[in-house]
Amino acid sequence: MEYSIRFAEKKDTDAIMKFIDTYWRKNHILSRDKQLFEWQYGDEEDKLNIIIGVDSDNNIQGMLGFVKYGLSQNQDIALALWKANPATGFLGVKILKYLMENLSYRGIVCPGINFKTTSKIYELVGMKVSTMVQWYRLADKDEYLIAKVLDNKIPKINNYEKKFKLKEVGSIDELREIFNFDAGELQLQIPFKSEWYIEKRYFKHPIYRYRIYALVGNEQKATSIIVLRVQDCNDSHALRWIDYIGDHENISYITNELDELMDELDCEYIDVYEAGIKDDILSDAGWLRVEENGNIIPDYFSPFEHRKVDIHYSTSNGEAVLFKGDGDQDRPN
Repeated sequence: MEYSIRFAEKKDTDAIMKFIDTYWRKNHILSRDKQLFEWQYGDEEDKLNIIIGVDSDNNIQGMLGFVKYGLSQNQDIALALWKANPATGFLGVKILKYLMENLSYRGIVCPGINFKTTSKIYELVGMKVSTMVQWYRLADKDEYLIAKVLDNKIPKINNYEKKFKLKEVGSIDELREIFNFDAGELQLQIPFKSEWYIEKRYFKHPIYRYRIYALVGNEQKATSIIVLRVQDCNDSHALRWIDYIGDHENISYITNELDELMDELDCEYIDVYEAGIKDDILSDAGWLRVEENGNIIPDYFSPFEHRKVDIHYSTSNGEAVLFKGDGDQDRPN
């Protein structure tokens, strides 16, 4: 059978949500929450950021969603939710190729790939496949109700220098006053996260409340931003590091501030998934890799699963830097 491949329009919304329910997972949140669906995939005018494949009866048989990091022709994109009806053969691959040939972009990232089923396809189209690293830092607690803690070591920070304070910002306008979104070094990073993206992704999320902090120096200007989210579970709280934009070296100077924030928010630990940050930046700053000592720092919370979760990813550029907030990895279920 022949299939037509095209960019989706908003009039396709209900059919796409039904396809997700049928072929991705029954009762998936993107199949039942139209507000979240439209927030994630909505574009200008009547467009959706989704490629679909339809049969001769105009029934959707495959889809590939994507997230834009900006509005320029040289934008970076993240792929988010790629699925085809298994009976269609290679329709899913054709949809991916259609996107790569018909969408203007600089770089592609895709956190959350299925390593067993899709990694070879990404490699065949020239993309790198790897696994994000999960790091954590415990708060000093007598009991941990979310994490499984076999080793309660909390590394001390040697020769710690306090260069920044964390200043919480409540709006994109407030952030704009102290942070230069157009700095040249930021635009060199892949993906480049534009002001438009940060506002939509973190200040305008329809469900989650993100806490955005600027790393502010003596001149009251910020060169970096860290995005956090408090996760409630088991009558306790965890602090999740969701994103970071700016100079990676500055991570070395905010550990004490994050410890104080954990204490203020009564969180039992903070964790981060990342790819592209030098290991010594985090280890020297007092962070531990999850797999080194048997501690379990959960990733799935709805429903809660007390196990370690690996997040595999693909990228068209080996220098890409990724966090939990990229793609659709940090979303409600």
